[in-house]
Amino acid sequence: MKHLLLAALLGLSAVPALAASHSSTIFINEQDLNGDGKVGLEEFKLSRHVEFVRIDFNADGLLSEAEYLGEFEGRLMQRIGKMADAERRREELQRQMRQAKVRFGVLDTDKNGSISFEEFQAAGLRMFKLHDRNQDNVVDEADVKIAEAERKAGKESFVAP
Repeated sequence: MKHLLLAALLGLSAVPALAASHSSTIFINEQDLNGDGKVGLEEFKLSRHVEFVRIDFNADGLLSEAEYLGEFEGRLMQRIGKMADAERRREELQRQMRQAKVRFGVLDTDKNGSISFEEFQAAGLRMFKLHDRNQDNVVDEADVKIAEAERKAGKESFVAP
């Protein structure tokens, strides 16, 4: 665990802050700190801690709406900046930022105007549990295969393979 923490902290400035993806495959790629092709529960908790610290620009232990939205907007601009159509970029920016503001409100469960680490971690753990289909506290290829089988069987899910 010490090695994971050290690796995560050393890579703090190199790794973009990422929300837990709705795709299990992307989730594994983004949250796999040690590169073993799977994400254990403790590894995920550490990843979320690293993300929180990166977003908390003023280091007060809380994410303000400005910090949360500002970090998201930065990542969004990198992604949509590749769109050739300026009107489509503008519309996507507006749509995504409206959604980010709603997400902030959902994550701020005590409605005090900021997201605590506990609130941030709880939301991430809910996503982890959705990806961990076989409930073994590891998100890996087995969970992706279960998701693929469920999708083929017509079972829709909030998260995809």
